[in-house]
Amino acid sequence: NDPFMFMYECMCKCLRPASPSSSSSSRRAASAVRFLVLRHGQTDHNRDGIIQGSSDVSRLSDRGRTQAREVGAALARLGDVRVARTFLSPLARAQQTHEILLLDRPDLPTPTTLDGLREIDLSSWEGRAKAELRAEQPDVYAAWQCDPLAMVVDGRKPIVELWERARSAAWPTLRAADTAAAEDDEGATLVVCHGSLGQALLCTALGLDATAWRRHPFPNCGMAEIDWPADAPRATRWRWRLPEEGCWQSGTAARALHLSRAGVRIEG
Repeated sequence: NDPFMFMYECMCKCLRPASPSSSSSSRRAASAVRFLVLRHGQTDHNRDGIIQGSSDVSRLSDRGRTQAREVGAALARLGDVRVARTFLSPLARAQQTHEILLLDRPDLPTPTTLDGLREIDLSSWEGRAKAELRAEQPDVYAAWQCDPLAMVVDGRKPIVELWERARSAAWPTLRAADTAAAEDDEGATLVVCHGSLGQALLCTALGLDATAWRRHPFPNCGMAEIDWPADAPRATRWRWRLPEEGCWQSGTAARALHLSRAGVRIEG
């Protein structure tokens, strides 16, 4: 019953990967703009309903270690994916996930740890149970769920700040490294990070501001694939790659849908 969703789904179905070029330079141009954004496996805090933010206390649960091992095996089976560069969050849960990936993908390149890939900064909320925060601060917790511009913790707007960090700090570093390697090295850039940060990376790549919060939530060990040409202001397409492969979605269609349904401002 949603005409915009119908239009969007039609555009997704029609979008297909470009045909391989016979020239090596064309293959490099196609592959050098690929980013694989992976959330870490489940942690003990995820399991127990505790807010993590950018704290570095939680560790992978048994389920999280299993999820990471499954991702490593999946990456080993993906014949169209060769990882040429790896970037990691400095937080232990992302580092642990990467270490487990190496069991099935020992060929992954030596990673670069990037502070801008840490999870959202939630200050005094970190280490608190979600149920307690919901009871003590119902309005703020409600904003955390669905009103990102109004969500304030300790006088700061963490979701807005996260979007700015993704756009102004994380992406420029990731894209600069990818562009520098493009002339000599085909392959994708793997980014092992977090759920909220993953949302911010995906949405800012598509040109969506912080009102797109929770539009594309990352499950534990969920991975999004993003194509962003070096000379383009925004990503041209994206899709879910794990836990299940989704259809390619046009960046233009994603912006149009979000604008129509949520009144979001399209950046740029």
